[in-house]
Amino acid sequence: MNKLNVLVDTSVWSEALRRKKNDISSENTFIYHLIKNEEEILLTGSIIQEILTGITNTKLFEEIEYHLNFFHYLELDKKEYSEAAKLRNQCAQKGVAVTTIDCQIATLAIHRNIYLATYDSDFQLIAKHTNLKVLNFENYKKMKR
Repeated sequence: MNKLNVLVDTSVWSEALRRKKNDISSENTFIYHLIKNEEEILLTGSIIQEILTGITNTKLFEEIEYHLNFFHYLELDKKEYSEAAKLRNQCAQKGVAVTTIDCQIATLAIHRNIYLATYDSDFQLIAKHTNLKVLNFENYKKMKR
C-alpha cells in the first residue's frame, strides 16, 4: 500500500507522550504504527505548541522538541486562514462549536488533501460537513491489513 500523508493531531501524540503506560515505542499507540509503516507524518505550528504546552521538565521539553524536528512541517498560507474562518462560521451556523485552531488544522488537511489522524471527536463533526478525511486508529489498522 502507498504511503499516506498524515497530519497527526495533538490527541494522537498525547497518547504516546503524556500517558504513563505508553510511550512512542508502544505498539498499542497510533503514532507507533504511523512511524513503523513509514507514513509521511506532518505537523503544524499549533500542533507543536499544543504538544509542548504544559511540559515543565526542561529536559523532557527539549527532548520532545528535538524529536518533532524530524517530521515535516506545514503552515497555513494567507488564503487558508480566511478559509479556516469560513469553516468555523459554517460550523457555527450548523450548531457545531469548534475552536479556531481546530478549524485551522482541518482547513490545512482539506486543502492539502491529506488525512488527519486524531482521537478528537470535534474533527468528526467537522468531517460531517466538509471533505475532511479523518483517520482514527481502528480505521487505519483496517487500511493497512
